[in-house]
Amino acid sequence: MKQLKNILRGLALLSLFIFSSCTDLDEKPYTFIDPDSFYKNEEQLNAGLTNVYNQFRSMMSDYTYTMRIEECTDFGQPCQTKENGHYINCWYDINNASSSTFSKLWKAAYVTINSTNTVLARGEKVDISNEKKSRIYAQARFLRAYTYFVLVRLFGGVPIPETFTNSLEGLEIPRKSIDEVYNYILEDLNYCENNLPIRGTDKYDVWRVSKGAVQTLLGEVYLTLASMENNDGYYKKCVEYCEKVIQSGVYSLVDNYSDLWYAFNINAKNNEESIFELQFSAEAKQANWCHQMFGFANSFTIPGYGYMFYHRFGPSIYAWESYDEMDTRRKVFVTEFFYNGTKYEFLASDNGFYPGEKNWVSATPGNAKFYDYQTSAELKCPSANMYMLRYSEVLLNYAEAKNKLGDSNEALDKLNMVHQRAGLSALNDMEQDELDEAIFQERGWEFIGEAKLYYDELRTDRLGKRLKEFMKRGVAEGMYLFQELQFVPQKNFLWKIPQGDLDSNPALEQNPDNISAPLN
Repeated sequence: MKQLKNILRGLALLSLFIFSSCTDLDEKPYTFIDPDSFYKNEEQLNAGLTNVYNQFRSMMSDYTYTMRIEECTDFGQPCQTKENGHYINCWYDINNASSSTFSKLWKAAYVTINSTNTVLARGEKVDISNEKKSRIYAQARFLRAYTYFVLVRLFGGVPIPETFTNSLEGLEIPRKSIDEVYNYILEDLNYCENNLPIRGTDKYDVWRVSKGAVQTLLGEVYLTLASMENNDGYYKKCVEYCEKVIQSGVYSLVDNYSDLWYAFNINAKNNEESIFELQFSAEAKQANWCHQMFGFANSFTIPGYGYMFYHRFGPSIYAWESYDEMDTRRKVFVTEFFYNGTKYEFLASDNGFYPGEKNWVSATPGNAKFYDYQTSAELKCPSANMYMLRYSEVLLNYAEAKNKLGDSNEALDKLNMVHQRAGLSALNDMEQDELDEAIFQERGWEFIGEAKLYYDELRTDRLGKRLKEFMKRGVAEGMYLFQELQFVPQKNFLWKIPQGDLDSNPALEQNPDNISAPLN
């Protein structure tokens, strides 16, 4: 895999192409564009911005990323591995750069970054008002900042191209330090906050990046920095930005958790709890294929559920059994179905794993957060959107930061807003460490399957700690088996830079080998 250099070479050609959006925008489809004649007016600049949204969506909704980033946590595990168990096991061969777990994401990230840089550079010659141009720039820079936020947490310091690529010159770009990447992220987000409305007001704008999304992401960035460095100043910055979102009054929790999800509510898209979400449309043939990996049965097309799901990932036994039976969030999991008169249901086994069989039928809960029963069945093109930022996340970020700063009353109040929405009784006063653990556990129940929990476990030094208490799936003689965990990541864990990039870009330096934390 020739990565960064080949990526950038490809981007020299990519700058000639603008792809139509899967959103509900009335954008004209552009297929081949002469770069010398493009970016001449507002419509064309917006088309370039649409491409940035498209590339970001492709990166974040790729099921290999969402599945594998979840299975690395205590809350998820592979459901079926067949003969490629080493591929499904995220901790397999983690110090081998040639089998880099997130090499595909690395490539997609730099496509997104180059698309952003193209809009920013080409837009300088477009004759429109500063207000309109700044709003376009702010949306693009937010998507770039979010992309770097993903990269820096996975890989540490990464290359930061200063402009877009339209030639084969200057492709050997060294890595910046982690601090430099975070400073770059904050610079982008500070610009965005000053140039965006708090939220779009109609269907043509409500899905776009907004000031609320920027402030939410700023809160998350500062919470990450605070957690990694145990820095009260950063916790205070997290509180500051979360308060801006809370006090804006434009976001609130949806009353019923199940109403957040398209499978249960076709009007779920861009609701009052949504701060930023990826847009998908069956009519536009733009599908959210994450449902394939978060399904509940292989080789079946089930009446009432539609197109078969590959079911490579599910909640861990620990996660499933940790839910209170009255917790309404359990309803997003499919635990039984009928096929040809036979009832299939999930049964938790006593030794800490889900039972599986070689015939690709296993009794494991399916996660319906990505389901679209109608179009999955009829068009094989699921329309369910994918949340990037939700208001419940703001409340829990605020609660965590407040608790770290010693304000348990405010922390408990915000935690209970999320907890009670799930149909549970309010939590009572508790000690700081106990409250911190309660907030973290609430994240698991709230966000399982949404590609968030890995980063929360990493920054709080919880990654892999509970994995030692149960087993991960492995393979022997073609059967589905489990193997004991052989590696526990430490707080400073970084994935390997893909080997193809090291080969093609001599300016890159590899991350050091990771050393396991104690297994016992």
